[in-house]
Amino acid sequence: MRVVASRGFTLVELVVVIALAGVMVAVAAPRFANGDIFETRGDAGLLSSTLRYAQKTAIAQRRDVYAIRNAAVTPNTVRLCFDAACAQSVINPETGTAYVFTFSKSVTVSAFNNSLGFDALGRAIPNVASSYTVTNKNGAQSFTVNIEQDTGYIR
Repeated sequence: MRVVASRGFTLVELVVVIALAGVMVAVAAPRFANGDIFETRGDAGLLSSTLRYAQKTAIAQRRDVYAIRNAAVTPNTVRLCFDAACAQSVINPETGTAYVFTFSKSVTVSAFNNSLGFDALGRAIPNVASSYTVTNKNGAQSFTVNIEQDTGYIR
């Protein structure tokens, strides 16, 4: 009597595995295709870089530099200026124009202090802890950029 060794998979097993893989892709794909989460993280990182640039400019030029966020006039932007009234803008070395950071359309920004500044020693003006919160439109993810009191440390 001959014993037949089975090798491979049956057609039913293959169809079940393909169907399960299809369901998993249908559920997981929209999460990877949605770029809002990446834009939120990216904008929070760029905001940190903008604030660090403001702080370093204040130290290098030995004068106050303010990061102005005027939601009523220019929503979703932060402008770097040498005074709180924003009469004289910091020049963006890349473009040669006023330094204005514009957030992507898929995020909203809230600020603890809309006119945060840095003095010639890099300390925050006013000397209080401040923060910016960058949230994507559907509220699924948010990142907070904190500015510490006394030192002006940005994290």
